[in-house]
Amino acid sequence: MYNLWVRRELGEELFKQCNQPGYELHLEYSNGRVAPDIYCRCDIYVDVHDSPQATWFALKYSEAVRMEKQ
Repeated sequence: MYNLWVRRELGEELFKQCNQPGYELHLEYSNGRVAPDIYCRCDIYVDVHDSPQATWFALKYSEAVRMEKQ
C-alpha cells in the first residue's frame, strides 16, 4: 500500500528514478492523535549513493530539498 501512495505523491517518473540501483527510499511517518492507524504526516527521503547521480538528481529535480543525515 505504501508503494501506491509514494508513487502517487512523487509522480511516475520520479518514483521510477528513486527505485533504480544507487537510490534508496525512506519513509518517516507519525501517527495521528485521534486514530493511531491513520498517519498524520509522512516524509519521503531518498539517499543517492553515487556522487555523479546525486548531482544529476539535484539538477533534474531542483524542487527537492537537500538534507544532511543526522
